[in-house]
Amino acid sequence: MSRSYKIRVPIEVLLSNDRLDKLGRFSMPFDLMQILALARMQELLTEALLRAGCSDTGAGLSVPCGVGQTAVIDVENLKIRLEIAPPDDYGIWTEEEYMGRVTERVQQALEKGEQLDNHLGAQAEREVAAVMALELRDLALAARKVLNSAIKEAYREAIKEKAAQIGNVSAISESSDGNITRIRIEVSV
Repeated sequence: MSRSYKIRVPIEVLLSNDRLDKLGRFSMPFDLMQILALARMQELLTEALLRAGCSDTGAGLSVPCGVGQTAVIDVENLKIRLEIAPPDDYGIWTEEEYMGRVTERVQQALEKGEQLDNHLGAQAEREVAAVMALELRDLALAARKVLNSAIKEAYREAIKEKAAQIGNVSAISESSDGNITRIRIEVSV
């Protein structure tokens, strides 16, 4: 009776860089109501995101994330770009009598800069894709939470500015009840 062993295999031997890039990246659009001109709404959103702890990268506003994760909010194009780092290696289970052969094939693939056969690669892709999809989902939820809060703040400021355009603002009051925010503005015209 033989034993099963788990050996660690570098991920680049199982999946191509193109495939890893596709598994680890995702972008999604978001909406921004135009209470004011689009440029001013984008400016208010940028200010709110910076106050929320985001940093300007030149290509967008980077949301604070964990190691190996990036979430960049592109205010100009109204998109969130997410990226996670692929795992460094992957565990393959093999029987004791095949361990030498599998190890040799991995070494040859590393030396040649190639991937292993389709069977091992397909299984690794399914399992790595599932793990990376969960990480991307969690990152998307965290980034969207920061974005939603900033959008809400930008809307509040835009409504106040719009009211000031109508006339003299004499009173402003805000109240929140769960997901609903009420802003009452008294304007004398």
